[in-house]
Amino acid sequence: MPEAIALVNLTKYYGKNRGVENLNFAVEEGEIFGFIGPNGAGKTTTIRTLMGLIRPTAGEARIFGSTIPPGGGPLYHQVGYLPAEVNYYPEMSGQELIDYAAGFYPRVDRRWIRKLVEILQFDPSRRIRTYSTGNRKKLGIIQALLHRPRLVVLDEPTSGLDPLMRQNFFNLLQELNVLGMTIFFSTHVLEEIERICHRVGLIKEGRLIHLSPLEELPGRRMKLITLEVSGGGPPRGLPESWGQPVPVEGRPGRYRLAVQAPPGEIVREMARLDLEYIQISDPSIEELFLAMYDAPEKGEAANVR
Repeated sequence: MPEAIALVNLTKYYGKNRGVENLNFAVEEGEIFGFIGPNGAGKTTTIRTLMGLIRPTAGEARIFGSTIPPGGGPLYHQVGYLPAEVNYYPEMSGQELIDYAAGFYPRVDRRWIRKLVEILQFDPSRRIRTYSTGNRKKLGIIQALLHRPRLVVLDEPTSGLDPLMRQNFFNLLQELNVLGMTIFFSTHVLEEIERICHRVGLIKEGRLIHLSPLEELPGRRMKLITLEVSGGGPPRGLPESWGQPVPVEGRPGRYRLAVQAPPGEIVREMARLDLEYIQISDPSIEELFLAMYDAPEKGEAANVR
């Protein structure tokens, strides 16, 4: 399929400080691509380069086959962008900001804007200075989508949104994707990648360390188990493949395991224990990275694809 985004040996340094190094990957048109990594990994540097806000030190970024010119120019009539931090003119109303943003594009459907306002339950009549963080993020989402772009680039788009609004937002993205919109989704929340992405790239310390379909993401099936057994000692008799339980710092008697096993196996093994406490959760991005870096020591593959 045609490429919506292509990065070729993309490198960015700020003086002697690393931004990103030799990034090489492409995002196909019609794809929801998840771009994940710890804070400071280089996600925002990559996105700012894509949006023409900064120039690469070496290599290039392309959108729809075109090398990005300084400032982007008319190419960005086809692109929507939501930065991680949204800052607007505080004395404008939400509606005035929407009208101002709409003026940058040749054609905008006002009925579509009203639908976005309704979906996001946003009040555009108020001054921006009165908006909460969540409402400013809603305004940023509307600005990014109001011209129905072919490609939308979202940097930490759900920060500040409540759980119900996150669900509305994800439903909206999936509907737009079915209609052909390409979505580049940067986050540090693994659950969000699980919900909507087709493919995922992992970046750490400015380098791409993994690229694959979502179902091939290393550690995707990992569960974190925090437990306490009667008597307060370490749990006994668990499968050797689960590794050794690790004491939880500051919580005497509690232990943690990172387990890759079918849910049925986990439930059966837990049922055998005399439990005082148990919590089973998904790993954070940081924990997922630690699992990936541990893989070579365990004789497992950890290749960038």
